Amino acid sequence: IPGSPAWTAAGDAVRFLAGVGGNRHVYEVNVNGELIRQVTTGDRHVGSVSVTRDGLVMAYTVTDDITPAELFVNRGDGGLQQRVTSFNDAWLSRRSLQSAERLTWTVTDGTEIEGWLVKPVGYESGRLYPMVLKIHGGPYGAYGNTFFRTFHVLSNAGFFVLYTNPRGSTGYGHDFTYATTPGWGEVDSEDYLAGVDAAIETYPDIDPARIGVSGGSYGGFMTNWLTATTNRFAAAVTSRSIADWASLYGSTDAQALLDFAFGGPPWEQRELYNRLSPMTYVENVTAPTLVIHSENDYRTPIGDGEKWFIALRKREISTELVRYPRSSHGLSRSGEPWLLVDRLERIRSWFVHWLVDQSD
Repeated sequence: IPGSPAWTAAGDAVRFLAGVGGNRHVYEVNVNGELIRQVTTGDRHVGSVSVTRDGLVMAYTVTDDITPAELFVNRGDGGLQQRVTSFNDAWLSRRSLQSAERLTWTVTDGTEIEGWLVKPVGYESGRLYPMVLKIHGGPYGAYGNTFFRTFHVLSNAGFFVLYTNPRGSTGYGHDFTYATTPGWGEVDSEDYLAGVDAAIETYPDIDPARIGVSGGSYGGFMTNWLTATTNRFAAAVTSRSIADWASLYGSTDAQALLDFAFGGPPWEQRELYNRLSPMTYVENVTAPTLVIHSENDYRTPIGDGEKWFIALRKREISTELVRYPRSSHGLSRSGEPWLLVDRLERIRSWFVHWLVDQSD
């Protein structure tokens, strides 16, 4: 999805940021719309672009899978990129981080799916390790070559971490992005499960009996959905999640998204809303589940997290609910620092307890 366009200094082209696959770069198209040129390069995410008035120099941030954002400068034509800050070097020098390995697999309809696998820090071939599948939000969003704290926290705790861009993700064309609409959960489940199989095939050291799943927002919905409709996962952490699309419709600030994705409101598409709601299948859940929710979340209000927690608790599934005060839908990205740290530790300790300690 292209970002906001801006004219070049000469007025002969328009530039914009866009995500393609796992990367995000500056692109350029001439005034006739005939030429698209990628201005910046590399396995990375470029952001916050600023250009001098004469167009000779541009500055932007860069992050990749093992590096938090730093400031770079470049010639206006993209030909001489240089890093000019080192905010994170001292911190990184005291950390062990594993780079992500790109994986691809093909699903039944012939679509190629892209994902990435982070090995555990200290990985030794021949040992069995647990793995956590991480699911992005949206669903019209994407993972890629950018720094995610959660992945490295789990890698340092001894987990493989698999993160993927299934059908429904951005960066792979219009048809790919809307391939799951209207079929959220039913269509993309195959992409996630095939990705788990691809990871195990690549690394037989992954223990298929110790696979966890975790995500937020749409990723929280998919976490609930996968644990309710499959038996592949031995533990789950669901954040700012969705349990019941019909009840969400009456509380979210995103009714327009649901109208689009479901073809109308619940009273016009009752069967579809029910069929695609994890709550419809909650009696099948066996995975111990940590439910994380923000009290001031208006995109996916806390009622859905509470509904999922209560259903699991009534069914005597091991579960905990963590409510974060003064926090919005963006807690994991922009919350208070001590809440961010607490959240990461709860995710880490939940998976260590259920996928490591319980298997000893």
